[in-house]
Amino acid sequence: MSSGSRVVSAYVAQTDKDVLPTTGWKVLPSITNGLNNATTLTDSEMLNGTRVKTSGIVTSGEITGDLSAELAYGIYDDFLAAAFWNDWTEGGELTIGDSRKMFAVTKDFTDAGPNGVYYAFKGVHVNTLSIEITTDGIVNITFGLMGLGYETQKTVSYSAGAAATIVGAKASGLSVGDILYEGDPIGVCVEAFSFELDNQSEIQKCLGSNMYGGNIHAMIANASGSMTIAFSEKAYDILELQRTGGTMSLEVPIEFEDGTGYTIELPRVQISGDIPSPTGNELVTAEVTYMAVDESPILTRITA
Repeated sequence: MSSGSRVVSAYVAQTDKDVLPTTGWKVLPSITNGLNNATTLTDSEMLNGTRVKTSGIVTSGEITGDLSAELAYGIYDDFLAAAFWNDWTEGGELTIGDSRKMFAVTKDFTDAGPNGVYYAFKGVHVNTLSIEITTDGIVNITFGLMGLGYETQKTVSYSAGAAATIVGAKASGLSVGDILYEGDPIGVCVEAFSFELDNQSEIQKCLGSNMYGGNIHAMIANASGSMTIAFSEKAYDILELQRTGGTMSLEVPIEFEDGTGYTIELPRVQISGDIPSPTGNELVTAEVTYMAVDESPILTRITA
């Protein structure tokens, strides 16, 4: 038997998808590490002289899964850069780019069996990023991962000796600063906000021995999300933008207790949403969804 509290994840930057680094590993704090190795068993249609089915063979595999966590400053910066396919600038900004990042990620069940059970996922790319902010919860972050290789053993961890990671202050809905609409405070109650980045990555599979694919290619990046706002004249103005396809800008700061933080800046977004239809016992809110267009979203890292 095994306890979820004894599952340990770690990661390291990888330059060759086929080679697992032996040094540089860091513990990767998470709520869940959903990376998984799934294979496709193709049925055989051969007749063998009886009515007993002929065995099939494994013809392909897929490594995918979500890594979910509570947002903490600095811990997930490597994965944020990978999600944007870019490097942090000297000024601490990320925009959508074309700089590939990949990792090896381990998943250790340290109390399963006499020596534990250990998994290593290679050539891991970040395909999607999701940040969720609500009024009464911790800010959650989720990375949708895709990989190109897989190993497992029952002797020792592939990331043995991984450096410990100190989890600092977390953020909640109370950590959100002034939300800016067109450069000025939005001036209306915002109950929830989400940001999603989808690279629409595709795995290119080639003839040969690697069932998981030879490469991962990012396609058109969709940056989208939603916000729930109190219905008001400002909400009306925002919803009316969808009639003309007009754009607006948004800026959402997330501030930690020590003065550090992140800012999500959306220079140009188009929106959609419905006119509210509340009952007599409900607060009137508008659900606004947005899609970033023409200009890349900017994620800024704020130092203390």
